[in-house]
Amino acid sequence: MRIETYIKELLYDYNCVVVPNFGAFLAHGKSAELDTTTNTLIPPTKIVSFNAQLSKNDGLLVSHIA
Repeated sequence: MRIETYIKELLYDYNCVVVPNFGAFLAHGKSAELDTTTNTLIPPTKIVSFNAQLSKNDGLLVSHIA
């Protein structure tokens, strides 16, 4: 299995997944919205960003892979 699969799995339950000596993927929750012009409900989502400064191993990804 490729590492992005593990990162994707962890981002469902955690807001931050650190890849040691590389950086961290951060998930920011976005609330559901109602579009009044089309009367549709937009479901809640997560927006993923990357921060290269957070590279210290927290053990989450390594433990998940093991």
